[in-house]
Amino acid sequence: MIPRKLLVPALVFGLWAPAEAAAQGSPSNRDRFALFTACRPVPVEVFVTNTGGPAGITTPAVEGMATSRLRAAGIDAPAGSASGSTLQLSVFVSAQRLSPTAVVTVYVIRLRLLKLVYDQQSDPRSGEAGSPADAPGAAPEWLNWAPTWETPQQGIGFYLGRDGDPVTSLVGRMLDGFVREYVRVNEEACQL
Repeated sequence: MIPRKLLVPALVFGLWAPAEAAAQGSPSNRDRFALFTACRPVPVEVFVTNTGGPAGITTPAVEGMATSRLRAAGIDAPAGSASGSTLQLSVFVSAQRLSPTAVVTVYVIRLRLLKLVYDQQSDPRSGEAGSPADAPGAAPEWLNWAPTWETPQQGIGFYLGRDGDPVTSLVGRMLDGFVREYVRVNEEACQL
């Protein structure tokens, strides 16, 4: 017999756990807004600022890491290609060497998906034939880039002898998390 003190939490958890598991499997409306792109490839823009940090954290190195992960998932697009979304990866690293083997590193990493969002109320063509995709060249004011998915990380680390590896690993884990979520939300569209 279950004591009364444990009955209510057990019942609540028993009802909540299957709902939570189902929510992780099927995308919510928020997930669809944030990440759904009808399985179109995503170009990536990388911005790296490294002041005294590990030599391995450079724009080409981080861009190569991001591109290879997107390519492995089949969702990479050349940088600067026309798309309704763009993945931005910003990495700031600053390090101060305290001794030959001890380093203090400060980092800020931001990974976000920008999507081209159509603002119908600002569009002077409202009610006319045409769509946001018809607008050539620079985006007019009724088309705006908006961050719909973002995962920032920041921290200070004290490392003995391996100054760049933790930051590089964190960037890799963040990219892997994005790819997992993007593929999960776009799964049905990718199968068509």
